[in-house]
Amino acid sequence: MIKRITLALAVLFIPTALGQEFTKHQLDSLFNIFVYVRSDNKAQSEKPTELSTQPEKCGFELVNTIALNIDKFLPEQQSLLKVLLQRPILQKSIVTPKGYFRIHFDETGIDAPQYSLTELAAALDSAYNFEINFLGYPPPPVDNGNGGDSKYDIYIIDLGGSYYGYTQFEEDLGNGKFTTFTVIDNDYQGYFTTGINGARVTVAHEFHHAVQAGNYIYRDSDLFYYEITSTAMEEFVFDDVNDYYAYMSDYFNNPTRPFILNNGYNLAIWNIFLKERFGFDLLKRQWELMPSARALNAISISLNEAGSSLRSELNKFGVWTYFTNYRTFPGKYFEEAANYPVIRTTNPMTYTPPSKTFSMSTRPTTNYFLKIIDGRDTLVSIITNSDFISGTDSANSYFDFEYTLYSDTSVGERKLSGFYSADLSASPQNFWSASEILNNLVVNGDSTFRFFGNDKETFAFPNPFRYNKKYGLGNFIYVQIQPSELGDEVDFSVFTSAMQLVYSSRETVSFLPNGAKGIKFEVKDSDKKHLGSGVFIYTIKKQDKTILGKFVVFNE
Repeated sequence: MIKRITLALAVLFIPTALGQEFTKHQLDSLFNIFVYVRSDNKAQSEKPTELSTQPEKCGFELVNTIALNIDKFLPEQQSLLKVLLQRPILQKSIVTPKGYFRIHFDETGIDAPQYSLTELAAALDSAYNFEINFLGYPPPPVDNGNGGDSKYDIYIIDLGGSYYGYTQFEEDLGNGKFTTFTVIDNDYQGYFTTGINGARVTVAHEFHHAVQAGNYIYRDSDLFYYEITSTAMEEFVFDDVNDYYAYMSDYFNNPTRPFILNNGYNLAIWNIFLKERFGFDLLKRQWELMPSARALNAISISLNEAGSSLRSELNKFGVWTYFTNYRTFPGKYFEEAANYPVIRTTNPMTYTPPSKTFSMSTRPTTNYFLKIIDGRDTLVSIITNSDFISGTDSANSYFDFEYTLYSDTSVGERKLSGFYSADLSASPQNFWSASEILNNLVVNGDSTFRFFGNDKETFAFPNPFRYNKKYGLGNFIYVQIQPSELGDEVDFSVFTSAMQLVYSSRETVSFLPNGAKGIKFEVKDSDKKHLGSGVFIYTIKKQDKTILGKFVVFNE
């Protein structure tokens, strides 16, 4: 039986939403922003300082964070929020020509639309036709007659230059799924894209939020990916509008910011890139994986299934984002690259022959653009850390690497044109890749490589393992095996440092979350009890071949 999310929200079954902790200041900020957004007379209301001077893209996070956490507000705040979270009551409604949507609007007053409703209706039907009929996403679940019938409801009100629109949860369907309705602005005055074009991209964007929340899952810790998908959908449905340009500079100025720490609007080009590389089905596959996998893991799994890896594709993405603006190659990389910003590299670093080592660090799921000057030569090395495990669980962690450049092609592992070679030392090796661009020409592109001084047969991650930490990929240790070493089934054993056997089983070798082959271990002994703190040795054996490694456990 479907349960309505009451405005009191006494019971909710969204662990990620309920797991959030808010300070009083944060709750007050959310309250002030939403009250302003839904105010009937914004001209006489003070705009909250929390709202930036530039229009925000989408109120999806704001409104649903409030709805799912309303019991945490002060009683007097709850009373007002209960009213504002209701569907707007407007004067009139019409149905779009294809019958997919009901548009609610006022004919007079502050909320009256200032663009053509005929054009809006056509845009809505186009969004539905593209996202549902062409791409094959399931339509949002019906709302049981809320709004007058079972058609999807769009409400037009004055949002006052705050958000383009928002999609709000209504019925709790269980398992993180909801029916929804959508609210959009009535004129888009003061926005990056104004008038009917602002409305067009908004309905493409918000309608996909309805698809996401209605059919897959809502997970507040992965909101960046909801916005990546919806913002890219604007470009896919209405290629001629290009509202996403307004947000791109934030990513281009910060390519070393982990994916999960971006707002998502600024990374629409990631999905545009993946669509060009693999087609739309890969993006839909990621949403099919989302209910059981965190966003970065879903991306990684989908790429593995497509015969690639996040490591390879994130590095290629770095090359594509380098060749924009005045560096654009017509007919190559992004179609609209000439309109994009220029990616930020490091400050130029001087090279001193015959060799020089550059010691750096970067965070997970990032591209590091190392710029080196040697006289008239400029080398940009795009160094990728695709560690989506840390990128999910500890995105602000830094990982060291060393890049050594030589003026001799015979010294380094990486041959760069006819003049240079290089070595890269980084760990863990399976998450790193690099490309080099010499004088704006790719001389070693989109490549993974053998790491200097690191040829271990096995690799375990996360290592160390902590029981008191919640891992996005589940509470397992993954043991990567060199693919040529063993067959499909192996004997796996775990010993204490004193060589006391604590676990032994027959395991099947399969693909790990990072795209390599190996096995996963639940970090429990044979009696299904947690291991104690300490160093553990594992062995992997098949017939006469045995390899071993170790990992550390903290049982705090």
